[in-house]
Parts: sequence; C-alpha cells; structure tokens
Amino acid sequence: MPLTLVLLKADIKAFCRVLICNLNPGLSITLLLCLITFSPAALAADKVVLQLKWKHQFQFAGFYAALKEGYFAEEGIDVDIREVDTERSATDIVLSGDAHFGIADSSLVLSRLEGRPLVVVAAIFQHSPMVLITLESSGILSPLELKNKKIMYQRNIDDAVLLAMFTELGLTDEDHTHIAHSFRDDALISGDIDAMSAYITDQPFYFKERGIPINILSPANYGIDFYGDMIFVEESYLRENKEQVLAFRRASLKGWLYAIGHQEEMVDWILNNLKTDKSREHLLYEAERTARLIQPELVELGYFSANRFLRIADIYKSLGLAPINGEIEGIDYVTYYAGEDAHLRWIYSSILVLVTLSILALVLWVINQRLKREVVLRTLKFEEANYSLTRYLQMLNKYVVSCSITKDGIISEVSKAYCDLSGYSSDELVGKPHSMFRHPEVPTDVYRTIWRTIKQNKVWSGELLHRNKLGYDYWVSSEIEPHRDMYGTVIGYTEVSADITDQKKIESMSLTDSLTGLANRRQLDDAFQQSSALAKRYTRPLSIVIFDIDYFKTVNDTYGHLAGDKVLKSIADVLGSTTRRGDIRGRWGGDEFVLIFPETDINNAQRVAETVRIAVCDIVIDGLPRQHCSFGVAQWDNAENLDKLLERADSALYRAKEKGRNRVEVCL
Repeated sequence: MPLTLVLLKADIKAFCRVLICNLNPGLSITLLLCLITFSPAALAADKVVLQLKWKHQFQFAGFYAALKEGYFAEEGIDVDIREVDTERSATDIVLSGDAHFGIADSSLVLSRLEGRPLVVVAAIFQHSPMVLITLESSGILSPLELKNKKIMYQRNIDDAVLLAMFTELGLTDEDHTHIAHSFRDDALISGDIDAMSAYITDQPFYFKERGIPINILSPANYGIDFYGDMIFVEESYLRENKEQVLAFRRASLKGWLYAIGHQEEMVDWILNNLKTDKSREHLLYEAERTARLIQPELVELGYFSANRFLRIADIYKSLGLAPINGEIEGIDYVTYYAGEDAHLRWIYSSILVLVTLSILALVLWVINQRLKREVVLRTLKFEEANYSLTRYLQMLNKYVVSCSITKDGIISEVSKAYCDLSGYSSDELVGKPHSMFRHPEVPTDVYRTIWRTIKQNKVWSGELLHRNKLGYDYWVSSEIEPHRDMYGTVIGYTEVSADITDQKKIESMSLTDSLTGLANRRQLDDAFQQSSALAKRYTRPLSIVIFDIDYFKTVNDTYGHLAGDKVLKSIADVLGSTTRRGDIRGRWGGDEFVLIFPETDINNAQRVAETVRIAVCDIVIDGLPRQHCSFGVAQWDNAENLDKLLERADSALYRAKEKGRNRVEVCL
C-alpha cells in the first residue's frame, strides 16, 4: 500500500477516535456495533468460481494448496475450482459471468487488444511452457529444419509464440503445413507429422516413460519469451470487488509457495482428492518442471511487467493476429487501485477544510474574546507546521535513496533508504569516498565519464551496478547533479537513485539459458557483433571455440534427462572457473557450447580449450560415468559473420570426432 494511503488512513482513524470519544455513551456504543457488524470477519465467506484452462494436474497445484491449507478461507473466500470446459475457453466462461476468476496464458494480451475487458491479476509462470517436440530419429534439431514439414498445433490458441519464433528465424506461415491438434501424445510416433506443440511440463514424460528420445525446440531459446499461466478477472467484476480480488491473489500466491515447497505432498493430495489420468511419477515430473517455470527464487511470485506485455502485444500485431490500433491499457490490475489514493485524499482534504474552518472560527472567537491568547495560538500553529515538516523529512529519509557528495568525492550525508539498500550504516558511509561503491566488473571509463560530466556542472543519469556490504550485487538507476549554495556556487553533488535490481534480473532472464545460466543464442549473437566490431576497429585478434559432449545421447537414454541436465550444469560451472571474466560463455543448444574470446589469438584459444577439456574430464557426478568433450577452435578473419566462423570451428570439431573424440582441433 502506498505510504500516502497509509498516512491518510491513520489520520482518518485518529479523527474517528476523537469523534467517538466526544459522543455520548449511547451513540458511541451504536457506532461501535455498526463497525463490528460490517467488519470483514463478521461477513459470510464469498462464494467464487475459479475456471482452470485444463484438466486437474500439478499445473494448478498452488490453487489446490490454497484450498487445502485454508488460505482462501482465511481471506473469507469459498472457492469452487473447476477443470477445463471442452466447449468453451476460460476467457469466454469468465466473460459470461459463469466464473469469477480464470487461468490463461499470454493470449490475455490478444484478448485485450481485441477489446475484451480482461485484467491480469498475477503471473504464475514467468515463462511459457509451450514448445515443439520432434523425434530424435528425425534429426530435426532446429526450427529452421521444419521448413516444408508437417507441424501439429492449435491454430489461433497456442500458435502465437510458435509463429513468433518462426518469424524471428525468417520463416513464414507458408513454409510449413499446419495439422490440427489431436491431443494424442502418440501422434508423433505414427509418422503422420514431423513436430507437435506440447507443454514442456507434461508431454515429454510420455516419451521418456516409453524410452523414445525426443528433441525439444523452445521459443525462449530464440528470444521469444511469453508469460505462461496467469490469473485473470473480468474488468467490471474487479471494479465492484476490489478487496475480494486482492484477497484471492494473496491466498493464491501463498498457496503456490506452499505447493512448490511441498511437491510430493501436493501430488499425493491430487491423486487422493481429484480425478486425474496421470500417474504419481508423471505428476512428480510435472511438479519439478513447473517449479522451473515459476522461479520464485529469482522473480517475486505473481510479478509481471507492463513493458513485457507491450512487447507481446507488438508480436501479436506483427503476426497479423491483432488489430494494429489495438490497445492493452487496463490489462494491469494495479491501475484500478490508483484511484483509491485520490478518493482518500479528497476525504482527507474535506476533513482538513472542515478542521481549518473550525480553527478559523475559533481564532476569530478568541480574538474577539481574549486577545491575549493570540500568541498561544500562533505558537500552536508553528508547532503543527514544524511537525508536518519533520514528518515529511522523515518520509524522504526513509523512502528516497539519496546521498550528498563533496566536490572531492567524499560522502557527507546519506538517507536511511540509501543505507538499507547498501547494507552500510550512516556512520560507515559518511566521510568515506564515494568510490567505495565501485564494482570490479564496471569499466573504469564509466566512472571517469560520470565525474567528467558533473565536474562540468552538468547532470549525469544512467544505470550502475553496485555491491552491498554483504557482497551481493544490486542495480540502481541514478541521477547525479551539482548542489549549489544560496549564491549559486557549486559546493558538492547530490545523487538520487532507484533500485532496479528486479528489472535487471528479468532482462537477464531473456538473454540467458534457463538451465545453465549461460548466454543463449540471442546474447551470443549480440556479444559477437560487439566483440568483432572492437576487434576490427583496433586490429585485435578474436577467437571462438565450439564443443559438445561425446556420447551425450547415451547419458540421456541410460540415466534420463535429469541426469543429462546435471551434466550440462556441471560443464557450465567449469566454464565459469576456467575462462576469463571478459570471455563470453554460452549454450548454443542441446549439448553444444560456444566460447567467444576477445583479445585472443588462435594459439591462446587452443590452450584455454585444452584447459576446459581437462577440467571436464575431472567432473565427478554420483552415479554417472566420467564425461569428455570434443573441441573445435577458429580465429576470426576480420570479415566473416558468426555463422561462417562457427562453420569453420564446427569443421574442426568434427575432425576431433573423427580422430577419436576427447581432443581439441584447430581450423587454420
């Protein structure tokens, strides 16, 4: 709740206490009885319907947990959870009034663009679980290889994220044959289709259970990152039931935290209390994959970004699925609560006017009756103004991240909010150089630019990476401007910042591989463009290494994909410890990794590759055989693009395979 709202409510409550204290006893008792009668605890639980988008499974475990653990009941809500209606979508059911809350994916953005009054209350899945599946025997490892192939998916329902991926790769709707989804997991095995859409949390288990190797083509690996499941409500219902909607949101998020922390317990509860066609092993698989998409340890549960909604809307428009002039204004539930502050401010202002008029009348009476009390009244007014100013300064100190710096760069004053964010006390900061916040990964030129700008009496603004007292990194958006005395002379500088760490985490998620944390293809391409531009400008060497895991398919087939994931994560850890801070480490896809080495010729790149090869061989994972990799190394020739350079490095990799694997080969 905004601070102003808290203060207004506190003042109004205090005003009510004063009024009640001055009423006669009978009227006071009547008023108290009214307050008790209309308190939330005295009201009967609201009966609401939650419409799911599919059948009962772990995909909706958070809502079951909120029901099971009594979180809905604590909020005064009696929830009826209904599984999918095969005749109508969840959005149609909510719009018709047959349900109050619903679960849907990023198609809610499309609905809003089409003028349907749906409002997002919380995002449960930070990433869409929608992927394409191909048989490993087909050899289809990339969406580019689906050209002129048959693909089974739901048109106009789950195809936006898939079509966006195709568009990103330069493919059109005419480059493949669309097959209507049969919802049969064995459709791919028959050979009638080449690929099918699926939920990464669900369908892969079917093939794993039967020992059928598959390839998973995820849109997220190609820069297309939609939201998954989200709670939504119809706009007019939200306007009329604001407190209930917030209560439902609180209980649901609390339920999801419980479900993620008690996966086996919730799986058993689903099997014992709901009708489901899934086995316990299938539900446990779904639970583990679902937790990856929610990522509560990285992003606050329920969080969603308005900017990300705008990007999704642009994708829908570019695909021709939504009207060009469509708007998503009103899709964020927060906008419907903004007016509450204005309403309370109006009440507060009205009360303030009444109080002021009363004071003026009292002052006039006092002047007429007892002139000598004027001094006392003036003193009281001064104290009141002084109190208001003091409270205002306290609010600034508590909530505004700011500090004052001398012309020599010494911290002279800090706010409490600044201390809270940095982890240092005021005594630890005042008198210390502002350079103590310099981060080792931020180039020195950045700080030189800041000081050069403010020394010219100009304002500098931008984003900075800092490290707090406990060693954790955080991002701020800062503005530093000259501080002048009453004569206009610059006597120091003032920095005002905002914490943007969560925003940076979300941006990072769109550029990194979700399993290993390494750069994805999109980030690798951007990094290569920057590195090659610098290498060309300053005539410096640039090398690249591509490698994959020898016999990795055997690991997946013999020990399962979870074991394969452990191997991939372990290799990612090795790359972090064997390469330099300025090197770029990425996962190209599957079991392929790419390393970009700026300022490095082919001989040094070969030495680093050999170091990585040896380190991989030393990895020990309980229950798994030792792993080894084959490497290909190439140096950029100042003209070729990334694909051409990778092609040369890839040829060296295949020579390493032909010569017995577990070795490094160079393309000269």
